[in-house]
Amino acid sequence: MRKYYRTTGIVLAAVLVATNPAVVMASDGIVDDGIVISDEDLLADDGEDDSEETTEEETSEETSSEAAKINYEDVKPYLALGANLSDSQLDTVLSLMGITREDMNNYTVIYITNEMEHQYLDGYIDSSVIGKNALSCVMIKLTGEGTGIKVTTKNINYCTTHMYRNALITAGVENAEVVVAGPMQISGTAALIGAMKAYEEMTGTELDADAQDTAMDELVTIGKVTEGLDEETASKVQSLIDYVKAEVIANDITDLEDIKDIIKEAEEQFGVTLDDSKIDLIANLMKKIGKLDIDPTKLLEQAGDLYDKYGETILKDAQELLDSILTEDVKKGFWDTISTFFSSIWEAIKKLFS
Repeated sequence: MRKYYRTTGIVLAAVLVATNPAVVMASDGIVDDGIVISDEDLLADDGEDDSEETTEEETSEETSSEAAKINYEDVKPYLALGANLSDSQLDTVLSLMGITREDMNNYTVIYITNEMEHQYLDGYIDSSVIGKNALSCVMIKLTGEGTGIKVTTKNINYCTTHMYRNALITAGVENAEVVVAGPMQISGTAALIGAMKAYEEMTGTELDADAQDTAMDELVTIGKVTEGLDEETASKVQSLIDYVKAEVIANDITDLEDIKDIIKEAEEQFGVTLDDSKIDLIANLMKKIGKLDIDPTKLLEQAGDLYDKYGETILKDAQELLDSILTEDVKKGFWDTISTFFSSIWEAIKKLFS
């Protein structure tokens, strides 16, 4: 049985709005007759004094949040270059990126070694496929709050921009322009390592190790699941994976059988049939993603063009939950109000991040 933890919080806010017309949403809480009620106020126990001292953990989180605030204009873009590029190969990569040797002074340059590639990829790809030379290159530039992740590829014949964007979101990368290039046609799988390492250095934040590992798994798994398919079928399978990912993240689903049920539903919805081995690959990946506690709004913020069509997923799940806890009298006329409420939320999110 699926557990809709995130949905519960959203539903409670919707119930409040639907049953009290005087309550309207504000950007930083709920305004009731001019008084802003924050999430913390809603969660506080009635009649209890909430003026407790801030704990050490809370202080640490606030400090971390402040540290994460970035002045994007002050951060130089990064070049993460394969450590085994020859001079001529470097010239090729720079040309593809529209960068000259002189321009490199405007970038912070780091190098990705073959040892690092094996460290991240040996668990997912045969070491003989990874090889002995690090050639994948990445340019990454921070682009400001709400701009999302944009990816362009040059000489990459295996990983798609769609795959990179999904993996970067999973890793925790936000608001960046990324260009992935190779000196010749290469798979580009190892380029994700350069993007993650560069992002950590330029933002001064450490990406979660499990999130990075899961992102690598995601890139490789999607490649395996879509490999050999024609373009149309591969696109449908990728859409299926996006749908399952949105469901898993929005509802904190980590049960393998629940995830497989969602995959089977999605097969019918997107008109594709997956064999058991591919279903297992996707399900195991999604179980890992479900454990990362990714904020579902990040899907819309960072890749709205991929995920905004799944916004109504939460509305559907909210209806199932409310149907189980509300009486018929309370439900009467309620869904018109709550549907308008959710619709306005999704429209506001899309406008905010467009």
